[in-house]
Amino acid sequence: MAKEVTSIYQSIVEEMAEGVVFLDADDVICICNPAAERIRRVKAERIVGRSIYSLHPGRMHDRIRQLIESLKSGRISSGSRIIHAQKRFFANSYTAIKAPDGTYLGTLLISRDVTEEKRLREENESLRTRQADEKMKCLVVHSDAAQRVMDMAVSLGQIDSTVLVTGENGTGKECVVELLHQNSPRRNGPLVKVNCAALPDNLIESELFGFVKGAFTGATENRKGKFELANGGTLFLDEIGDLPLASQAKLLRVLQERKVQPLGGKSEVLIDVRIVAATNHILSDDVAGGKFREDLFYRLNVIHIDVPPLRERREDIEPLAEMFLDKFSTQMNKPVRHLSTAALTILLHHHFPGNIRQLEHAMERAVALSSGELILPDDLPQDLLTASAMTTAQHPVQGGLALKEAVDFFERDYIAAALKQCDYKRSKTAEHLGISRKSLWEKIQRYNLTDPNVT
Repeated sequence: MAKEVTSIYQSIVEEMAEGVVFLDADDVICICNPAAERIRRVKAERIVGRSIYSLHPGRMHDRIRQLIESLKSGRISSGSRIIHAQKRFFANSYTAIKAPDGTYLGTLLISRDVTEEKRLREENESLRTRQADEKMKCLVVHSDAAQRVMDMAVSLGQIDSTVLVTGENGTGKECVVELLHQNSPRRNGPLVKVNCAALPDNLIESELFGFVKGAFTGATENRKGKFELANGGTLFLDEIGDLPLASQAKLLRVLQERKVQPLGGKSEVLIDVRIVAATNHILSDDVAGGKFREDLFYRLNVIHIDVPPLRERREDIEPLAEMFLDKFSTQMNKPVRHLSTAALTILLHHHFPGNIRQLEHAMERAVALSSGELILPDDLPQDLLTASAMTTAQHPVQGGLALKEAVDFFERDYIAAALKQCDYKRSKTAEHLGISRKSLWEKIQRYNLTDPNVT
């Protein structure tokens, strides 16, 4: 029976995913399991039978000796630290092993590769440092439609139900997911994002579920999938509508059973994650067309949040634009830019097929190209100007302005744009506009159009 127990213990140590190294009472290595070989990148045959001190440079001996002596004397029963070696990070724990009579038998070293977990923590920390900007982007809303979405995200954060976020590209779906996570009891856990559209078909399963060493060519170590990495937190399945049907079936099974089986693994791993999915597809149409599984659709569509496009929340255009101007002015070390009336008018009448993302990029370009503190129409991307010209031709009358005011409004911004285009050279600008230099000078004085480069 004793031999059977010993055999069982040996099998347990051999199969453990954690690295196990055991030093006897004389600090000589007696055991080094396969996981320790892999994690520490050594061969057991080369270190078993050797003193722990022979494996480390002399400058480390005092620290190792102090730790082991503390374990032997009973001053501490265990210790732990994170070490960085061979471009990877390991969580090492040290435990004193004693016989029932208190005799010191040796030191147990357990090593766990935490490189991926550390990377994920750093990504989350980076995400938190950007959180103020992201929350600002979420919360800069004046429209009732957007406010309802934000209120819903904050409220739903308190429950653990699966949420499906839909909307066009660039509407801020990821921002809504961030609000869901930050207002949930899982806020201190990881928020792990998976872009389903960016995963090659042959890597989807290994990325989502992980794999064990030897599962396929190139699998030289065990690796956790996104589900395991998100344990205790939120898993964000972005672009879920682009997931292939074969992978949809496997994802459905995981969502139903809350267990994953790594590729090549023999056992399943329980997971505790909240699922949030997002798509720009109309999934009900994809279901009808046979492109998306109906059972998976209903599993994901427990609670639905639809993010409205920017053209349906025009009250948000100006505050969002001003926020982006402030952001990019700071990044580019320029005085804070503001929208001219003409530029704002163009934005307010644009369709914005790219939604908030398109507006953000337009403001970044405007700050980069502007020479004065006012953003003029010429600072905006050409697609906005072309669309604005077409809109003006179709709808030339702007409500709320008398004819003279409308003419002055247009003339001021048109001259301002011409001055900028001609580098504020008045003769060239007058020629470009087809008016005399004196007439141009009078209009410059009338509209207070000064050269921003002249102080």
